[in-house]
Amino acid sequence: MFAMSVDEVNLEIKRINTHLSRCLWMDFEFCRMDAGQIVLSGSIDQSSNEYAIDIEFEEPYFVSTLFLWHTDTAKVFIELANDDEIIDLNQKYRVELGNYIFKISVEGFDKIPIFIAAKKISFKILEGDPFPRSK
Repeated sequence: MFAMSVDEVNLEIKRINTHLSRCLWMDFEFCRMDAGQIVLSGSIDQSSNEYAIDIEFEEPYFVSTLFLWHTDTAKVFIELANDDEIIDLNQKYRVELGNYIFKISVEGFDKIPIFIAAKKISFKILEGDPFPRSK
């Protein structure tokens, strides 16, 4: 029924959050959104098309989102929705079994404004260290 186990999902989330916690900042936008895949791409400069990270959600069921945002990398970027959020979102969207509901924090928002329900999550580091330290 589930394409990924909850342990696999939590491991990917942990790896994403760990990588982003090493960055000074990261701006995100949706680069692809269709019935097969949603791709969030993060960069340190929105004026260029050079992305540092892609976060991919496979077989999305719904998305409630902003299209462009800044993240506070000192905070947890992505996590699974809690029980109250799951109940609320199920009442609104009737999320099919087999989907995980992810929530994404955004700088300047007290309440989480981005939710994505999808069967799988993965990510790609496109630029290993977008903030190189001078020696």
